Amino acid sequence: MKRSAFIVILVSISFLIPSLAMADVSVSMRLDRNEATIADSITVTVAVSGASGGNYMPVLHGVEKFDVSQEGTSSRIEIINGQMSSEVDYTFLLRPRETGTFEIGPAEVTIGGKTYRTNTATLKVVHQARSSGANQGPIFLTARLSSPEVYVEGQVIYTLKLYHQVRVSNVSLELPQEDYLSFRQLGKPLQYHGIYNGRSYQVLEVRYAVIPSRDGIYHIHPSKMDMTVFQPRSQSPWDLFNDPFFSSATGRPMTLASESLDLKVLPLPQRGRPRGFSGLVGDFEISSRLEPARLKAGDSATLTVVLKGRGNVDCMPDLKLPELDHIKVYADEPVLKVSPDEKGLKGSKTMKWALVPERGGHYRIPPLSISFFDPKAHQYRVARTSPISLDVLPGQTGQARIPSAQAVHETMPVKEAVKELGHDILPIHTSIQDLGTGPHIRPGGLAFWAVLMAPLFIYLMTFLGLRLRERSYSSRKASRARGAARELIRKCHRERLSFSDMALSVRTYLNDRFGLSLGSLTPDEAAEILESNGVSHDLAQELHSVFQGIEDAIYTGRAQEACPMREDISRLVQQIEKEIR
Repeated sequence: MKRSAFIVILVSISFLIPSLAMADVSVSMRLDRNEATIADSITVTVAVSGASGGNYMPVLHGVEKFDVSQEGTSSRIEIINGQMSSEVDYTFLLRPRETGTFEIGPAEVTIGGKTYRTNTATLKVVHQARSSGANQGPIFLTARLSSPEVYVEGQVIYTLKLYHQVRVSNVSLELPQEDYLSFRQLGKPLQYHGIYNGRSYQVLEVRYAVIPSRDGIYHIHPSKMDMTVFQPRSQSPWDLFNDPFFSSATGRPMTLASESLDLKVLPLPQRGRPRGFSGLVGDFEISSRLEPARLKAGDSATLTVVLKGRGNVDCMPDLKLPELDHIKVYADEPVLKVSPDEKGLKGSKTMKWALVPERGGHYRIPPLSISFFDPKAHQYRVARTSPISLDVLPGQTGQARIPSAQAVHETMPVKEAVKELGHDILPIHTSIQDLGTGPHIRPGGLAFWAVLMAPLFIYLMTFLGLRLRERSYSSRKASRARGAARELIRKCHRERLSFSDMALSVRTYLNDRFGLSLGSLTPDEAAEILESNGVSHDLAQELHSVFQGIEDAIYTGRAQEACPMREDISRLVQQIEKEIR
């Protein structure tokens, strides 16, 4: 029964998947962070939704100053209320070659002859942070502020980074408790690979928005991070044959402290402060709409006002609609949404009013305004909505009629009696007499021994089949390894290969030569594979450089151009084969 249900699900999915090709296609791009050092790696994810049945490799723009490699793809399919949706994520790794501010993207994806473009993202690459000491050790914690000055009710970014070369777990953070300073976490913690003072570390980064409520100079005390640090113990030659699976590491508690920082909080200026200042600090805008803008007297229209921006969004006030002649106003509960990101706090407040005009005519709804202080421009600003007109036709006045209880009762459906739709597929026995006796197997007979020995016979046949298949697979694997180099050299000499074809050929060679099954292979992974199989470091790095040039060409839109590196690849493969032998 379970197998039948599984087959039905598979058949249903096979009929539904082609419909995805007709769904709305959308593409988007995101960076794992918007600021990095020259030694860091940045992860770029391009998401393709609503497309199926192919590999739609994106082309990245704005990455000329970076080394680009593909990290792999992931896909998912969801069925919600009978609606199927699919999404494929293509992940790339960027390594900056120089500092500066760069506009990454858009990424282009061609699906069904149509090209889709993603959004762009700004990435700031700075020099490597200087350490206070020569060597910080295998694990340490740093803290910094995005700016040493901020206005009251403004926000400054407080960034903590845990650098570690050893395994850690059970990490907990204790932020400094400062009067008149509030900390709001911005998104989830980030984990990535980074370089500090010339040494490689794994980095755990967490960001907070710090919002002061009073001016003055604040001495922010160090943050403390508690964790368990695992130091691997040296193994004995007798420890289970030195198998790393059984290797142990000792965990010990550790507490790290960051630097203390100074923050200067400036008061909001009195000059230019508008009357009825709302207390907002940041950048905000306001919009409004009326639906419908034309109706009959006694009917209802909805006025929606949206206040959104970036800053102390929790302080966005509830706006009041002025009294309107001959219009009854019913206010709805405002809805506040706060969505922090890597740049700070942003949000929106949606306010709605139901307007019920009592008689016909032409009405003008006055604009609503909000004042705020812009810390970037160092001045106050006022945002206003546009005036809205409401045309009301003569009609029946008064409130909407509520149906009576009798009318509601008459419209309710009558409950029907339970009907028998069918019988169960298998009969239901209501008496023990219905259970007859089946055939018996006599001990010692031929049927008895056949049933008894059948599991052993099936086990032996399965074992022999698996051994034969394993030997056949090993022989095919050895044959592919012997012919991998010859096949790649033949392609380089006899065929006109594009950059995309050459990258695929190199990956196929490495997979076949060393018995791997890697779907995607980066230049770093290719170099590591070669060195682990006895190839010299210089030769592995030379292949890494050529392979990196091929990938850079692919991810910058030149995938179908002829690859001029065929002779280099052929020469390198011949040298690799000599060193391996």
